[in-house]
Amino acid sequence: MNKESIIREWFYRLPNGYTTAPYSKKELDVLHEVLVENGMNGSVFVNSLETIEEHPMESLHEWKESHKEMINEMIQLPEIMNLLKDVKDQLDQEDLSDIQAVIIRSAFKGKLLKYFASKDIVGDAYQLGEKSVRILFNTIASLPNVNEVLNYFQAPLDLVITDDGRGTLEQSGLPKETLLEMMTMQPGADRGGNATGPGEIALALLFKNVTNYTGGGDLAFDGRTLEVKGKDARLGQQSRGKRKLESTFLGFMLDNAAAKGIISDDEYNEFINDTDHNNISIAIRDAYELLVEDKGANRQDFLQKIQKGVGAIFFENMEVAQKYFNDGSDFKNVNQVMKQMVKINLESYMDKIKTSQILFHNFRKGKSNDLRFALVKMEDIDSVVEAGTIRLGSQKTEGSFFWDNTNPSVKLKLG
Repeated sequence: MNKESIIREWFYRLPNGYTTAPYSKKELDVLHEVLVENGMNGSVFVNSLETIEEHPMESLHEWKESHKEMINEMIQLPEIMNLLKDVKDQLDQEDLSDIQAVIIRSAFKGKLLKYFASKDIVGDAYQLGEKSVRILFNTIASLPNVNEVLNYFQAPLDLVITDDGRGTLEQSGLPKETLLEMMTMQPGADRGGNATGPGEIALALLFKNVTNYTGGGDLAFDGRTLEVKGKDARLGQQSRGKRKLESTFLGFMLDNAAAKGIISDDEYNEFINDTDHNNISIAIRDAYELLVEDKGANRQDFLQKIQKGVGAIFFENMEVAQKYFNDGSDFKNVNQVMKQMVKINLESYMDKIKTSQILFHNFRKGKSNDLRFALVKMEDIDSVVEAGTIRLGSQKTEGSFFWDNTNPSVKLKLG
């Protein structure tokens, strides 16, 4: 990567989407990460980094702000023509090119900003205010096929999701290179201080039934709040330390069964020490087989304890656990146990963040150009999970819910 590419990637990872000198330690730490990933010497690069070159038009806006006494905000076209006559012999080719660019951009500026406003992409939505809007405008204006994009914005298509929850930005019909560029559009943090993630602006601009959402949540899709999650997102905390089976609700159930003589101490120890039982889905299935099917323990009692224990794992939401673990047949097949756990995790998380739909995508700048995604509506959780569109953790039959990692990362099957 060249210097410009490094700087773009650095800005992309910063909360505000840009920075200026002097740089903070946190900002330089992020830069160092980018440099290390690309095998570059961090100290040499940083020492040579005196100033960051902004987009030419952004630099012009900054110059205007710092030279207000020289600017006539009420100037009219005839006066501009006179100014050009006065300095025509002093203008070089670069000056003429810049003037041409301003004129061409002005031809569609009003139309594009009006479209932004219709999507609630306005200065009041972001901490950087109007500068955020200018950043987004400059990105669109710099596209080589800007006319094609502007024509599309005049009649954008609706975002359509298949029955199994799958979709793609390529529904728009715009070239993939354009869509990839739009996926990286970054206006900085919103008014609430939350970073605007990859794809949020692109989705709002590309589809008629998607808009920016300024009242909490990332976007609105078909009039309902939509949370957007990137590659390898988690629906909760990453891990629970070194937690083991014996210190969990299921471990207590087995300990209690041993104390009552329902199972022997040897059976208890064998179950607890079986490393397969670090996997929650396998452990629940085998516990059902041992306690209910082999030892005749009360099935309803087992069911209620599983509902309570699993509900506690996922944001203390017992109601959702009861919804998906509601019959003994749910415990007989490890794959079914895993799927029910995915459904509980999804719906409990939606309840927690107060949304009814989440869009997951695999795009990651510099690593994945996948423009496909999965959109899970609360009412469609069952069908989307059963279709295999979304899993949590590995693609193995038993999944990746472990006692010390109860919220594995999201994995999508989009092909």
